[in-house]
Amino acid sequence: MKKINTYKNIMNNKIGIRVNGNESYKNLDNEDLLNALESTKNTKFNRYPDSDSKRLREEYGRLIDMPLENIIAGNGSDEMISLVIAVYVKRKSVVMTIKPDFSMYDFYVSLNNGVIKKFETREDGSFSLDDFIAFGKEINPNLIIISNPNNPTGHTLNNIEILKILDVFRESKILIDEAYYEFYGQTMLKYVNEYKNLIITRTLSKAWGLAALRVGFLISNEDNVVELNKYKVPYNLNQLSQDIACNIINHPEKVIKNVEEIVSERERLYKNLKEIELRNKEIITFYPSKANFIFAKSKYKDKIKAEMEEQGILIRYFNDDTFRISIGESWENDLIITVIKKALGYEVENNV
Repeated sequence: MKKINTYKNIMNNKIGIRVNGNESYKNLDNEDLLNALESTKNTKFNRYPDSDSKRLREEYGRLIDMPLENIIAGNGSDEMISLVIAVYVKRKSVVMTIKPDFSMYDFYVSLNNGVIKKFETREDGSFSLDDFIAFGKEINPNLIIISNPNNPTGHTLNNIEILKILDVFRESKILIDEAYYEFYGQTMLKYVNEYKNLIITRTLSKAWGLAALRVGFLISNEDNVVELNKYKVPYNLNQLSQDIACNIINHPEKVIKNVEEIVSERERLYKNLKEIELRNKEIITFYPSKANFIFAKSKYKDKIKAEMEEQGILIRYFNDDTFRISIGESWENDLIITVIKKALGYEVENNV
């Protein structure tokens, strides 16, 4: 039996504060919730959902100024990533990504018997584009996958850098995972018809605050979409998710406001964490981010983990000495700051 790089579910019932999954801490307000429920009143529960998600694709296409023929909708951007890998990765096909990056790439590549090759970045997620390209030329990948902003580091590539990758590797498919695009603002959407090798994935699980619905999109040129649709499973997105997502997509102004608040809170948290770092330069480092999380590295990761668990806080830990903190509500972030201080030996109040 072949070995699969599994995805570990790290949730449990003892956790009070969840800042590990990069979800939005902004839930639907009462008005949005009522409107969402109203949008489902005509849902035919006895019928299978629209297999093509046509209305949802039309609504999202209007939002991003893209024809529905360039869009596939699915059960989260994970399904869209899985679809791309299933179509373009065969046994021993080479997939290139960076280290670190989203762990589900490894999972889907291993499921399809592909070979994943990783270009290692610097600690903050940055890297030399020339070295990245040289590495790619050596391994000749069928597919290159990059999350932008990067998960887990929050590092970004600008459009000019991605265009260079697209130009050099014209025979490879290039998947740009824009799950956290809204927090960054730069996108490759306008290039999908110019570059036949470009594929983009998006999600409503992050900035849009709809993680429970599992709605994602793939955007590419029409030829790629036609080819990928041949392999998409029917009825892949339930009708409730389609109907509610259509309703929420029509109110982007609220998402824009939420993103501004989350980014502001991210910068406040980062400023406070950097102040801790300045007093403990040899043992902890926090890195700047263009997403809704902050990446960190510490020799005291185990102590931090123990203190977090004691307070019922779940953050994302990796196999080395790094970890990632999703941006939470203001009071949650304040508690995280205090818990990290305590783990590093600061004097803190006993009510923590």
